Amino acid sequence: MAPPPSATAETAKENVDLMRERIWRDLAREAAREEKELENSSSSASSVVVSSSAGDGDGISSGGDSSSGMTPLASLPESTTSQPASLAQKQQQQQTETNFLGYIGRPYQTSDLLRNLAFGATIGSITGMCFGFMDSIRSAQSSPLLKSASRDAQGKFIFQGTYRSGFFYGGFFGIFHTIKYGVRTVIDPGDFGEIGTASVLTLGGMFAKREWRASLPYAVMLVGMDGFHIFMREEGKA
Repeated sequence: MAPPPSATAETAKENVDLMRERIWRDLAREAAREEKELENSSSSASSVVVSSSAGDGDGISSGGDSSSGMTPLASLPESTTSQPASLAQKQQQQQTETNFLGYIGRPYQTSDLLRNLAFGATIGSITGMCFGFMDSIRSAQSSPLLKSASRDAQGKFIFQGTYRSGFFYGGFFGIFHTIKYGVRTVIDPGDFGEIGTASVLTLGGMFAKREWRASLPYAVMLVGMDGFHIFMREEGKA
């Protein structure tokens, strides 16, 4: 006995609904899988771009793609590395430039000049006060007039001889080191060349003035101490 037409129509409708629901499920599953694959591919691509731009930037800069927005990141390491190179080239150019005399000296700096002047004046003053104190004591003991003078007069004589000698040799040794620095910036003949040139000028000036000739032995001792100091420093480096 055949089923009634109404039952057949209901069965066919249910089958269509099941097939439609099954198709929608397949489509939704396929869309979700494609969306997940797209997210994975985009995340991997972004990590590759970031790592390449953080490295050396060669790939982005050589491609010339300005629309990607990564060109400034690629050009940043080049600018930062070019700055130390330019500074080094500038310093080397300053050290190798010839002066108005045609020699290659060292770069001049006012702070170095003042430091050399202060060093020479300080060492010369301390050493000169020692020289003046010893000479004043010797003169006070050998002079009959000072022997019979009061202790206050003897002390005043010794004090005056001490600070006068300190001022004199402080000025001498300060000028000596200033001339050394000047020779270094103009010619740069080396340590002993600087000492020789400064010695000729300063000791020659003292010898030219008659009242300063008595102070030449102590001035020669100061110059000799400076040369001995440089000699020991060079021996320590060797």
